[in-house]
Amino acid sequence: MKEILYLLLDNYAEHEMAFLAESVNADEQGLRKEPKYTNKIVAPTMEPVRSIGGMRVLPDYTFATMPNDYAALVLIGGYGWLTADADQILPCVKDALAQGKVVGAICNAASWMAKQGLLNNVKHTGNGLEQLKLWGGESYTNAAGYVNEQAISDGNIVTANGSGQLEFTYELLKLLENDTPETTERYYLFNKLGFVKLFSPQPRFAFNTIGIFTTDNTKTVAFYRDVFGFQTDWNGTDPNVDMHLGESRLIMFPRSAFEQMTSQQYAYPQGVSGMVEISFDVPTFADVDKEYAHAVSKGAKGIFPPTTEPWGQRTCYVADPEGNLIEISSFTE
Repeated sequence: MKEILYLLLDNYAEHEMAFLAESVNADEQGLRKEPKYTNKIVAPTMEPVRSIGGMRVLPDYTFATMPNDYAALVLIGGYGWLTADADQILPCVKDALAQGKVVGAICNAASWMAKQGLLNNVKHTGNGLEQLKLWGGESYTNAAGYVNEQAISDGNIVTANGSGQLEFTYELLKLLENDTPETTERYYLFNKLGFVKLFSPQPRFAFNTIGIFTTDNTKTVAFYRDVFGFQTDWNGTDPNVDMHLGESRLIMFPRSAFEQMTSQQYAYPQGVSGMVEISFDVPTFADVDKEYAHAVSKGAKGIFPPTTEPWGQRTCYVADPEGNLIEISSFTE
């Protein structure tokens, strides 16, 4: 049975290994009778390693006695990566990479990887690009490879930020083929969504998208990108545009193309439309005024300037290039 080696330094972050260790040793039925892997702890010495939360773990190996044959090397984050003990780990990690073994690094361990120049040829993430640059200095030359995600794998290297322990586990479990893809996906969703959300009665519908029929995709895409920060990978020519702002989704489709697709003709409002509105919340009253001015400076038509209403909401309205009404508001003075 191959071993998964968890490299721990004093003041390690215990939550960053909990999901992975559990899923290796147990399944939906309980403790595995025949696990594919076994969990082992590696530390600088055989003395107990203390976590940030004060928990103590007895190592199975030291850096000097760890085996050569293992399945994965998992670097758990914490404050120990700021100490001299971290320097002892470099030969172990270089050897693992040279052998093509799975290597995972989360939180400060990912920053340490950047410091050692070990992320320069892979897509990766961590505790923000600025921290990777700060830790990495001249040794970190792959800012273009940074991906702003909870966790990401590229080849046999998995990196994650300090709150991405579940996603970190998910990527490692897939590489290690610890279970079937369906079982791994089910484990991830159970822990991500939670028991109540997964097993409560589901509504017949889930609200999906706001769609805008356009006369000029280019102009309208630029408006929602520059004014409200929507992101898109639209190529500039396809009729269908998909834009995202967090979990919000906005699609655009030319009026003429929609008429052709549906073999129908439609009536469109002229000028500013009073049919529907798109609404955005901002943190405070001051932000309402700021974003109204920003929108108008970027080409929005001012409809209703910032006003504090009797019910305690400060609100304003602008119109996008297609004449659709947009509300920007806050209830927090």
